[in-house]
Amino acid sequence: MTTLRIRLDFTQGMARLTRTITAFRERAEDERAASAVIELGPGHTDWPGSVDVHTVNKWERALRQWERLDAVTLVTASGACGGPAFDLLMAADIRIATPDLRIALPTAAGGFWPGMAVHRLTHRIGVSLARRLTLCMTGSGVLESYQALDLGVVDEITDALDDRVAKAVAGNRPGAETRLLRGLILDAPGTSFEDALGTHLAACDRALRAAVGASETGGER
Repeated sequence: MTTLRIRLDFTQGMARLTRTITAFRERAEDERAASAVIELGPGHTDWPGSVDVHTVNKWERALRQWERLDAVTLVTASGACGGPAFDLLMAADIRIATPDLRIALPTAAGGFWPGMAVHRLTHRIGVSLARRLTLCMTGSGVLESYQALDLGVVDEITDALDDRVAKAVAGNRPGAETRLLRGLILDAPGTSFEDALGTHLAACDRALRAAVGASETGGER
């Protein structure tokens, strides 16, 4: 199964990065990739920089489309990362970093940048930890690797980044099932059991039908 990778250039502004992420996502869709990996290396740019709200809207929509890929999405981060690093980490399925990671947090008007990463952060780590990060930012405005792990901004820290990525993408398969399961997970915090039941039963029915179809196809060989 195909794994696509891209390494981002943080010197690009928000508008160019939006086009880069969109093109990468479209390529993953066209090639029916099983996994899509974005690599974040050392680099920094003023973020969000001098932009208008329409540019921000396009960036957020591009991230949302990336977040809904049929492929499993993975972001790796190493060194001193700035720019869109925080946004991209929050939008990925799997986040792996090296011990030397230092994330420059996005700011505006002296406070935490109020983009949709805050929404994702709250869903991932809960209200208490999200408050701790956004309302009581570290004095330097930088998260060290151990802080990022403690706060749930990254999933794991490793010295063997390539090996961990290889294991994370092994066995991934493309298909709407990935997107469907991800959607059930992301919707769970804001959905009651009763409201969610019908959607989950429909997903179960789909999976059962797919299993029957696969079994019948295998029996015909």
